[in-house]
Amino acid sequence: MAPPRTTGRGDTPVRWTAFTRLAAGMVVLGLAVGAVFPLFAVLLGVPSRYAGDPVFRVACLVAGLVLGAANWLLARHVVGSRLRLLAGRITEVTHTVGDPVATAQGRVPPATALALPVGAADDLGATAAAFNALLVALERERRFRSVVQATNDVLALLTPGGQISFVSDSVSDVLGWSREELLGRQAQDLLHAEDADLFTADGEPVTREQDSSQVFLVQARHRDGGWRHLEVSSSDRRGDPVIGGLLVTARDVTERLELQRRLAFQATHDELTGLPNRAALLTRGAQLLSDRVRLAVLLMDLDRFKEVNDTLGHGYGDRLLAQVGPRLQPLLREADLLARLGGDEFAVLLPEVTAQQACTTARQLRDALRAPFPVDGLALEIGASIGVAATGEEPVEIGALLRQADVAMYVAKERQSGAELYDLSTDEHDRRRRLLTELGRTS
Repeated sequence: MAPPRTTGRGDTPVRWTAFTRLAAGMVVLGLAVGAVFPLFAVLLGVPSRYAGDPVFRVACLVAGLVLGAANWLLARHVVGSRLRLLAGRITEVTHTVGDPVATAQGRVPPATALALPVGAADDLGATAAAFNALLVALERERRFRSVVQATNDVLALLTPGGQISFVSDSVSDVLGWSREELLGRQAQDLLHAEDADLFTADGEPVTREQDSSQVFLVQARHRDGGWRHLEVSSSDRRGDPVIGGLLVTARDVTERLELQRRLAFQATHDELTGLPNRAALLTRGAQLLSDRVRLAVLLMDLDRFKEVNDTLGHGYGDRLLAQVGPRLQPLLREADLLARLGGDEFAVLLPEVTAQQACTTARQLRDALRAPFPVDGLALEIGASIGVAATGEEPVEIGALLRQADVAMYVAKERQSGAELYDLSTDEHDRRRRLLTELGRTS
């Protein structure tokens, strides 16, 4: 192929178009036909004096040029119109398929609406049929892209080096970043330091050799500086020549995890005071006792609390109860557990203490509860009766310890002593239970 000609300045290449070449070919063909026709005229019986006349020869050349020009104009009109139609449709397809946002939002017609009429089964018809087949393939690809862009999950493709080479528009709703801001960035730059083990020191994704697919939770940085919890599913496709990277699907589970946390908290904590509830105390107590930990239980009932509710209303009583935890918690150790069992009844688990140490703690808590509680400008004075029960030589269940502490608490109320240690001699219910047991054995 001859090199392209250049302009006089030698900077802009000049190329002959297809129709220019066709015109030149028609000129040559016309001149050839005009030059050869006098010879055919002789063979057809035209006298040689006429066939050799210069005027006749010039007329043949002109006729050849006119015939070539007519053929050129006809070809330009027929072929050119089809090519212009094809070029226009390709331009429309470029705008239709090339706008992923408009495509995802359904604002553009389907690509197949731009199909060309095939007509005859000639070269132009074959070109139109190939273009229509391309439209069908593009429409399938556009539908797939629309699904990808419309999903709430974030779809991303990471290069073997850990860079983001593709990410769906849904990343804006999940993390606040635009696609343009994330393309080319290292994926590990968006993750919390706790998830650093997912990448090597060079930023390459880490996958398990035995299993190319993984599902895990990560914390990703939001554009506002906060963190979102994402459930990520990754599929290692670095060996795929088409994908050549790590395919990642991420779903925002921040609200779901927060709801689970709240539900778990509500199941084990008192709504009014925020303290652990009876279920949490029983679970913790059973665990300590199963581990053979020495344990003491304090059961306390607020004195004169009913008077507060009856006189001032339950609103005052609720605000008073909400102050019990902050009042007592500083007097307890980190290992201790303060819980609200219900109403004005509270309990404390004291692991690894003796009965005497538990009684000392009970008196400290009683003294703390004697100080007035400020509620809406009023100083409400109450007290507390506390029962103490501790494990001994024989194994005991947490329910039995609570019952013993309850017996001791009622003894404290009767004696108005503030705090009492469980004494078997004061347990009428225990004596009756043992009596019934002995009667059952002798019967």
